[in-house]
Amino acid sequence: MPDDTAAVSRANDNPYLRLGVRPFINCASVRTIHGGSLIRPEVRAAMTRAATQFVNIYELMEAAGRRIAELTGAEAAIVTPGSAAAVCLGTAGAIAGNDPERIARLPRTEGMRNKVLMATDHRFIYDHAIRMVGAQIVEYASADQLARLVQDPAVAMICVYGKVEQGGAVPFETIVELAHARAIPVMVDAASEHIERPCPWLTRGADMVVYSGGKFLQGPQVSGLLLGKASCIRAAWANASPHQGIGRPMKVSKEDIIGVVTALEYWFAERDHAAEGATWQADLETIAKRLSAAGGVETSIRPPAGAVKVPLLVISWDRAKWPVNALELRERLLNNEPRIMLDDCDVTASSITIDPFNLEPGEAALIGDAVARALATDAVAAKAAAPSVQIGGTWELTLDFADGPAVHSLVLTQDGSDVKGRHQSRYWNNEAAGHVADDRLQVQAVHRYEGCLLAYTFEGVVADGTMTGTVTLGTGREPHLGPVNFSQYGTASFAGRRTAT
Repeated sequence: MPDDTAAVSRANDNPYLRLGVRPFINCASVRTIHGGSLIRPEVRAAMTRAATQFVNIYELMEAAGRRIAELTGAEAAIVTPGSAAAVCLGTAGAIAGNDPERIARLPRTEGMRNKVLMATDHRFIYDHAIRMVGAQIVEYASADQLARLVQDPAVAMICVYGKVEQGGAVPFETIVELAHARAIPVMVDAASEHIERPCPWLTRGADMVVYSGGKFLQGPQVSGLLLGKASCIRAAWANASPHQGIGRPMKVSKEDIIGVVTALEYWFAERDHAAEGATWQADLETIAKRLSAAGGVETSIRPPAGAVKVPLLVISWDRAKWPVNALELRERLLNNEPRIMLDDCDVTASSITIDPFNLEPGEAALIGDAVARALATDAVAAKAAAPSVQIGGTWELTLDFADGPAVHSLVLTQDGSDVKGRHQSRYWNNEAAGHVADDRLQVQAVHRYEGCLLAYTFEGVVADGTMTGTVTLGTGREPHLGPVNFSQYGTASFAGRRTAT
């Protein structure tokens, strides 16, 4: 068969290629933006069987909850369409309970307990799922401050971000003690953690715990779990689909419910976690071996620590020998064949990491060879042109957003090629920094709002007191501050003029 005919045949067999989307080998863990994880064959088979019959969702959720509780040691459980939905529904239950009037009023929470306490160092980008219910998040930075805040009768819940609890300012046991003394439930977001039996968070006193069904569990990607105290889960379920309330848009299918239960059963009864760990280690060693022949390249395996259960391979190189930075290397691997996805966050100018969790048999060798080729590709070291314009002063910019224009401003000073100053958006004024080369400017400003960091990256041309270009829009939170998150809202064009020097 001629090559072009074979390519057409492969595209016809692959639903992604039919749409012109190239799949990739995933070395970037279980991030939602990269598709999470691959659903296990046993789970796919169960979901296919579930799709051939009708059941009552109330009966199915009750039965699935009982089975999940058996498997995890929780009092009760529900399946949600993703872990962010579990956070939202747990919050809705804490605020409105199963009171029809309160359920109907959400997100209007006047007169209800509507404050959620979070440690400053526990804020995370997904806490929008808490605020969308109508809750106000109130931060605390010490045990003394928390002890004062729990006295407020408007406090409905305390939320804890599991991944950072170990290094947090207030021990989890202290949080639980202070909360339970005031009958305030504690919810833990453990979406990115491996589920265990008994659930360590429930054992330590949490009232609700959130897990992802589509990450390490390898169930349906759009699935999550809310486990915990029966009264809390019953209240969350009252606010969930198919009930008429704030959770109605968060529909979970009968197939997804069966998929999560099957994934959990397989996780606890049949998955050999020690063997999986040995496979991850062997894959990383294979990649390291493939790279060992390239002079100027070093590799080391970073063992699992804390909530992270998967080892990582750190690849670093001598920029004098291989003059390519990590993000450029990442782009090369995405554009080559086979297409390889690396995380954009855990990088330096001369290092990247490989996460082996999603690797399929045989892919490790392909990755090692591909990284070696990408490093060896001739790189032209970009020599920044000297600036040909002076951009110091105040600039008024009109940004062309999808819903209409908005006026922002930049107040800049210039020192050679370096630029710094302030960016004024609709609501915030914060530091901005960047550089200018020839007549081209790049400036980035980052603003904190609630649990997220909003990023504006301006790139444009300056001439005769005017500035035109494109602003890249995004948001992130540590550790996800790379270009993937910081470009997630797309771009807007902008044009402006200097109003003062």
